[in-house]
Order: sequence, then C-alpha cells, then structure tokens
Amino acid sequence: MYVLGIISIAAIAIIIEKYMHFRKARKANVLLMDMIKDCSSKSEAQKMLEEMDDTAPLSSLLNQLLQIESNDLDLINQSMEAAAAVELSKLERGLTWLSTFSAIGPLIGFLGTVIGMVRVFMNIESHSGGGVDISLLAGGIWEAMLTTIGGLVVGIITIIFYNDLVQKLEVLVQEMQDAGNQMIARFKGKDEA
Repeated sequence: MYVLGIISIAAIAIIIEKYMHFRKARKANVLLMDMIKDCSSKSEAQKMLEEMDDTAPLSSLLNQLLQIESNDLDLINQSMEAAAAVELSKLERGLTWLSTFSAIGPLIGFLGTVIGMVRVFMNIESHSGGGVDISLLAGGIWEAMLTTIGGLVVGIITIIFYNDLVQKLEVLVQEMQDAGNQMIARFKGKDEA
C-alpha cells in the first residue's frame, strides 16, 4: 500500500502540473496570435517574437517559420515539423509517467493481494494442527483485497486524467498547426513592407 501511496502522490503532482502547464501554454499562444495579428509585416512579427519570452509553445514554431527565406512549401513544412516536434516533446513531458502509473497501479495492487494470500496460507499451514481460526483467514483476505482496491482506484483515476490530458494536448497541437498555417498564408510569398 505504501508504493500505491507514492504512485498516487506522484500522479497527482503530474496531473496538476500538466493542467497548469497546458492552461498557461494555451493562454500564451492566444496572446501571441493576437499580438501577431497586429503586425503589418514579416519583419515586424519577427521583431515582436524576439522581444517576447518563450512561454508560448507557438513562439518557437512561428519564429522558425519567419526565419525561412524560401517560399518552398516542402521546406517550410519540414522546418515547421522539426520545430513542432521539439515543442511537442516539451508538452508531453510527464505524460509517459502518468500512463505508466495507470498501468502499474492495478498490477501493484494485485501483487499486494497475492502476497497477502500467501501470508494467509502460511498462517493456515502454521495453525493446521489445532484447526483454523476463521477470523484469522478473514482478516488476511480482507487485508489482501484492500491492495487490489487501492491499485484499481489508482489505475482508474490515473487513466481518466491521462486521457483527458492527451485530448487537451491534441487540441493544443491542432491550434498550433492552425496558427502556423495562418502565418504561412499571411506572410509567405509577400514582399516586405
């Protein structure tokens, strides 16, 4: 049960951190796009991006896009995909642990149950000469089943939050792709003002 407690605390910390991180990233992306909409030229947008901090995951993508001098869409897409992969790995940080916790929580619970049942059978064997006390059996089985319940609770709750966070990440990535496409349409192929 101690291991399940540690996993629960770690999972809660990751869940809270990821929700806060995604909320902050989304707000920063929206603010960034609003600021770029006010830019009248590519150079003005580049200057604005250089002056901003990089709290918006979108900033490195847009900066990469604006650095490309070519209008070759294949080159632009490759460059954007490379920048997006870097930002995506930052956004995904911690989700692998959450997925792992959701998988091993029930397994640790079942392991606790098996260990508890082994103890019950060892008690039965040690008391086999004088009969078996049913309360001794019931107490051991009850204790063993608690670890299964704990493991399942950790696994179920963690997988629910993991799936919600993955969905939020997918929405954030889609918004970043849309913003990149808007920037390509807006600034690529236009002469500098």
